[in-house]
Amino acid sequence: MKPLLAAIVLAALAWSGVWFWQAHAQRQAIDAWAASRAADGVMVHWDDVAVKGFPNRIDTSFTGLRSEGDGLTLETPQLMLMQMVWNRDHIILALPQGASLSSGEEAYHIDGDGLRASIVSDGGTMQRLHVEAAVLNLSGGVSAAMSGVTGAVTLIPEEPAYHATFNAAELALQDSLGSGGLRLDATVGVTQAGQADITRIRLARLELDQGALQLAATGDVDVTESGVLDGKLSVRAENLAEALEAERKAGRIAPAMLAMIEQGAALLSGLSGRKDSIDATFEFRNGRTWVGILPIGPAPRLR
Repeated sequence: MKPLLAAIVLAALAWSGVWFWQAHAQRQAIDAWAASRAADGVMVHWDDVAVKGFPNRIDTSFTGLRSEGDGLTLETPQLMLMQMVWNRDHIILALPQGASLSSGEEAYHIDGDGLRASIVSDGGTMQRLHVEAAVLNLSGGVSAAMSGVTGAVTLIPEEPAYHATFNAAELALQDSLGSGGLRLDATVGVTQAGQADITRIRLARLELDQGALQLAATGDVDVTESGVLDGKLSVRAENLAEALEAERKAGRIAPAMLAMIEQGAALLSGLSGRKDSIDATFEFRNGRTWVGILPIGPAPRLR
């Protein structure tokens, strides 16, 4: 028994040493990260930071975190990062009290219940991202309330591309007269894994239900070097008359703008041969947007 007990004690002491070494390394990494951000002109401050989680986890909790730089200010009362000792490439983030993001005069605030994200990386490159929230509220220039939120981004290294999905079981936009849902399934090609330069978008599914309006879209477009879309996007919208009448009664859209929307909707519904819906394919080519043989404006630009 004595040799076994001694072995257990030694193993416990060794594991404790590993944990405290990793906790110390975590704090050093945080300070190095803040210094690196400062060198890039982004100042990161916090009121307090604590590293806990013994014996199996490295849990880092920031209190009063604030980041300023590049025209953006990010603030959160508390940010939690959770990692297992034996797998530091898998991080779980939580925002128990939400966060605020501002740029100039624009400001957004995020709060809700169960705001979490899981990130798996390899060599500094993100492999998988998963987000979830029981309730997610966004307020600012655009305000929305969502519940049953799940989302995922997964790297497809051979393309390279990221496969992205997002679902909100319930979605209510600002001052809307009804709720609905949101579903997205898309693959986004990039120049290199870990970079944000988009080269292609394959939209397998985009569905938005909001009050009377039902909107769906699919498409496959390339993004040119100048950032202009080139390809096709098919759009279907139903119950347009009811949705536009609801907007008229609510007074959320200026009458002149509403009249322009109604004229455009009437044109597109006429082209699709339906009175109260749109079923049209938008083609982006040579920097222009076409519906059939009709040019209707410049092609969208992503950058």
